[in-house]
Amino acid sequence: MTHSVDADSLRAGARYWNRTGVRSRFFDALSLLLPAGEAFFIDTVETWRARSDLSSNQALDTEIDRFIREETAHLQAHRRYNASLAADLPTVGAVAQRAGRVTDDLAKLSAPMQLALVAAFEHLTTVLAEEISSHAYLIVDDESRPSRLWRWHAREELGHRDVAMDTAVHAGIGRGSLVLALLLTTAYLTTDVLRYTYALCRCDIRSGASRTRALVDAARFAVGAVPSLLRMTRGWCRYLVAPIR
Repeated sequence: MTHSVDADSLRAGARYWNRTGVRSRFFDALSLLLPAGEAFFIDTVETWRARSDLSSNQALDTEIDRFIREETAHLQAHRRYNASLAADLPTVGAVAQRAGRVTDDLAKLSAPMQLALVAAFEHLTTVLAEEISSHAYLIVDDESRPSRLWRWHAREELGHRDVAMDTAVHAGIGRGSLVLALLLTTAYLTTDVLRYTYALCRCDIRSGASRTRALVDAARFAVGAVPSLLRMTRGWCRYLVAPIR
């Protein structure tokens, strides 16, 4: 299936790979946030493992190896994605620099809370990965490079979906801390993705895209995403009721 590029896209010099500018920029914004986030996940889990004795849980040790390997691949892939985005839209450079610092404050928290945050973030990415893998609304199902990247990323997130939570449980982190972490990460990620989506759309508008078209696209995307949001809300709630293994 092919999708045409509208005149506004051409004037903006932007590659709107996900049907419209706003839909594309929403996932572009998430991609800008991911390298810093994934580096935080990797560092947190590696630091915890270095301080722990996993001799009695070789299976978890092996799964952590897989988790780190796959998250490293995601980090590298999204750095390339972001470099391509910056090349297509040079004004995005300042936005990318701000997004790269979004986890700085998290490093100031205690080690147990950092690990709880990793488990919560991984649950949120799993919920999004389920939606991307099962339904075609959020991301266009075609052979474009961005679409293939996001679907590959979603499959791998589903493959290691339990590792961060298993690690947090093995570390003795209780349900209260895990629930608090989920509330914090939900607010944190939602706010930042929307903030950076807005910033990217402003970059497009400064490059010649239509402000009116962006507003219409945003409204259509929000209304059309309601079924996806309802499904993801059910997935989000699983975290609150799932038994601690």
